[in-house]
Amino acid sequence: MSSPPPDPNSRRLRDLLSALRRGLIDAGEAKSVLSSGGSVLDRLQKGHALEAGGLADLLGIDSGPLSEPELHQQIDRECDFLDTVPFQPGERIGGRYEVLKILHGGFGLVYLCRSLGPEIYRRGDSLAALKSPLPQHVTNPELCELFVAEAMNSVALSPHPNLVLAYGVETYNRIPFLVMEHITGGRTLAAEIIHGLTDWRTTLRHGLDMARGLAHAAKEAQLVHADLKPANVLITADGTAKVSDFGLSVTGGNADDVIAGTDGFMAPEMLARRSGRSTAADVYAFGVTLLCSAIGCFPDTPRPADFCTAEHMPEPLAALLRQCLATDPKARPASFQEIAGRLEKLFPTLLGTAPPQAPAPDSPLQADAKVNAAQTWLNLGQPLKAGAEIERALKLNPGNWKAHQIQSCIHMERRNFDAAFRSALKAQQLAPDDPIPASALAQAAFGLGDRDEAMKWTERALRLAFHTNRMGELDNASVLIVELFPSDEARDLIDAILAAQPDAAVTWNNRAILMRRMKRPDEALKSADRAISLNAAYAKAWVNRANALIELHRFDEAETSASQALDLDPCLPGAYCAKATALAQTGRLPEARQVIRNAISILPADPLIQRAAQVFSR
Repeated sequence: MSSPPPDPNSRRLRDLLSALRRGLIDAGEAKSVLSSGGSVLDRLQKGHALEAGGLADLLGIDSGPLSEPELHQQIDRECDFLDTVPFQPGERIGGRYEVLKILHGGFGLVYLCRSLGPEIYRRGDSLAALKSPLPQHVTNPELCELFVAEAMNSVALSPHPNLVLAYGVETYNRIPFLVMEHITGGRTLAAEIIHGLTDWRTTLRHGLDMARGLAHAAKEAQLVHADLKPANVLITADGTAKVSDFGLSVTGGNADDVIAGTDGFMAPEMLARRSGRSTAADVYAFGVTLLCSAIGCFPDTPRPADFCTAEHMPEPLAALLRQCLATDPKARPASFQEIAGRLEKLFPTLLGTAPPQAPAPDSPLQADAKVNAAQTWLNLGQPLKAGAEIERALKLNPGNWKAHQIQSCIHMERRNFDAAFRSALKAQQLAPDDPIPASALAQAAFGLGDRDEAMKWTERALRLAFHTNRMGELDNASVLIVELFPSDEARDLIDAILAAQPDAAVTWNNRAILMRRMKRPDEALKSADRAISLNAAYAKAWVNRANALIELHRFDEAETSASQALDLDPCLPGAYCAKATALAQTGRLPEARQVIRNAISILPADPLIQRAAQVFSR
């Protein structure tokens, strides 16, 4: 006895759930559809009415064989989830990015953002897409490390016109974010199909773009995509296709122990768990993606190759897609380089024109991409890897001032202040009107113990920043302002930086130091709290909070704050001293002495710890 046909209303709910997860509608619109049967989904499909369920298939988000009540429950849970993600539209991530929109996939969140602060990466666009793990994964250090490792695979790729650029990785509140290119005026291939804008001709053009991008990723970094589908292909305003979301990619030709992807686009051997992620599986997903584009819908059949007929496309293209969709992975094309070559040969035959030449690399140029990667490694506390990327950048373009600037930062991390000064001076000579190299020169001079030279370059950085309305970019220079200027003048300068960049966590922390020196512990506490609110993992801010609380005689709270600092960074001498002081002030001297003994075992040569040991031994 045959099973009854699927309930069209349930399939419509699958479309609603998929549109919600892909950010095509927000939680409010989804609730409106549920409560009043709104026309949001009809608007999405304007111009090309898909059958109920077709939107979910194209977007590649499977909700499984769920009943109508179960789908309602999933939609409700999804709305609740979107209402509780770490950052909501209108909020800021790390003070640098304002969230405009949230997209939710099965493996992470993507925040479409406007950049607010100074540009870290060479990209020339105020918009960016920030991808992060799902909230339930953020508390798992191993998953976060895996996310960063895989994100760096994308960052390591040199620019290619058919790949969405990955600029770098940043961490805020212990949440890692992959910062990616935003495609202005673009939309996904899924949206193009939904609106009836694809046929075999556009499929041939987009397919060549995709194959070229995937071939580049395979050749340069041995990457496989692992989740190729129309929702992960972006079409620019000029019609160029760019493959996005290598967040599931792995290094190496195969990863047989890993099963990932989207139902309907996964190769048969993956569904049978005979193989994991591989180039062959990517080729299969590529075939399904192009077939969706050519026929204008999802081929809802166990044998999608059956749709590769003259009814939908010319035979030469159909033959290539049938081979991509072969059940036996060995029968598929061996590489995307091979596929690109075969697609190029179809242009004169089918379109009567030569295939388009691959356009010049996107901005940033290759040297800038290496600079972006170096900045990321520096953000992640890996100066050796940052230095290797900078060497490559300078070989490509010795006149890249940002490369010399980051090289200066790397030298300062290693406390090689002479080399840091030389690199910063080179950056300043290449960009004399930019305040950042001047600020780096000031920091290097201060590290060398030359306060006069440090003051000279700090004043220059301040003048340049003031006249170009870039005071907010001097966040990292605020420590020099505290150290070099009289307290009242330092406070005014610090407040000017914060007026330009209210979410500058480093400057708020340095303001806390300044307020303590000015005998204003209550203001110091407020400033430290502000820094922590911007970055809960800011260990030094927790130390300053503890010190302010000690001066306010709130010793139990001080001990808790110092402990929090040590949990975040066990190599902070000030945190040990603050914790020991708070314990001693509450009559727990033996515990205080044990804290200092612990500090000595970790930081035996630190002068602050040595002085504390003398004090607490009495």
